[in-house]
Amino acid sequence: MQNNITIPNLYSPFQHQFNPHVEVLEATVFDWVLRFNLIADDSAFKRFSKAKFYLLIASCYPNCPLAELQIANDWLSWMMTWDDECDISHLSTQPEVMERLHQRFIEVLNGAELTSEDSLRSHALADLRQRMFQREWAANFHYFVHSVEDYLHGCMQEAINRSQKNVPDIDTYIQLRRSTGAMEPLFELIEFTNHLTIPKILKEYEKLKRLKDMTNNIVCWCNDIFSAPKEMASNDVHNLVLVLHYQQGLSLNEAFQRAAKMHDEEIRNMLDIEAAIPTFSTSADAELAKYISGLHSWIGGHLNWYSLSKRYKTAETAEVFALPELQYSTSH
Repeated sequence: MQNNITIPNLYSPFQHQFNPHVEVLEATVFDWVLRFNLIADDSAFKRFSKAKFYLLIASCYPNCPLAELQIANDWLSWMMTWDDECDISHLSTQPEVMERLHQRFIEVLNGAELTSEDSLRSHALADLRQRMFQREWAANFHYFVHSVEDYLHGCMQEAINRSQKNVPDIDTYIQLRRSTGAMEPLFELIEFTNHLTIPKILKEYEKLKRLKDMTNNIVCWCNDIFSAPKEMASNDVHNLVLVLHYQQGLSLNEAFQRAAKMHDEEIRNMLDIEAAIPTFSTSADAELAKYISGLHSWIGGHLNWYSLSKRYKTAETAEVFALPELQYSTSH
């Protein structure tokens, strides 16, 4: 294994700021996950603690009220704890078991009545649904459910790949990563947390859909670059750097540099598309501008989070190579 690898600097023109409620969020960060037993053991508790997901949420939703911020944080906590279960438990290679669990999760999000057989994780989803409805989001909730369903399907496909020991090709991986990154539910929460009303015609506007896909790519590829040591240590190939390494025969250094180049080019292409968006109406333009600002917050806040979180800095990854402190690069 190469041990002289350096994580490349990544380009981002988007600055970050913390939501003013970040300290309140920090003080309550464990309440909800412990209430619904989403942290199974001491090892999971340590992983959750050092990840500091609340700082990610506070950076990516910098302008929203506290109640909405807490809901976004609780969803991310649900998703990340489930993501870890899917990666490291027996579920990682049992897609048929995962599928049954996922089906029930979606039923609960769609309003199915809870039974004595439902897990606390399902109860947590019912709680999220109730709180979102209380914040007057019933009309748009189906968009959120659809995006969660896509994420869960991606998790199952990863489990199939693991069980069959498949390394996906680059195009297949990029498409799958847009699902497994769970960014679409978080993009739906841009509207929810900021009380935006994006008209259906704008939701289906091709340039906006392209911006969402590009932001999804940017965030997921950034994550892959920083999480590659963790995936290498656990022999998981679901990572852009490792797919480039295995499928295109690149050295690890070359694969990191290629992934960083893809990330940086995607940001520049995104800015070009933004510049070409026409005007619609005064109200629609204002809502769209706030939504796109939310996409920017995700790119800038997510990149900054790696300098604050220790999720990917472990003894196992240190044996692969050392992760440097984050340095911004705002131009090349």
